Amino acid sequence: MKKAKGGKYSHKVLPVRLTPEAEKELERLCEETQRPKSYFLRKAVEEFLEKEALYRMALERWENRDDRIITAEEMHERLGI
Repeated sequence: MKKAKGGKYSHKVLPVRLTPEAEKELERLCEETQRPKSYFLRKAVEEFLEKEALYRMALERWENRDDRIITAEEMHERLGI
């Protein structure tokens, strides 16, 4: 997630609905770490978006039958490791 100009995050507020169990666990975590809920929710969204982008890229590569699949050994040789 990119920071807004000046190094701060956007002030746009997004409503989030959590299960009672998730809300309780989030509140416990916030108390233990002295961090706000927004910190953990922002981190969770950032991590999800990163993983989703990697998943979509992998899926696209998988579906592209013209893309040659190579072994780990071939990859190591190409990278010189």
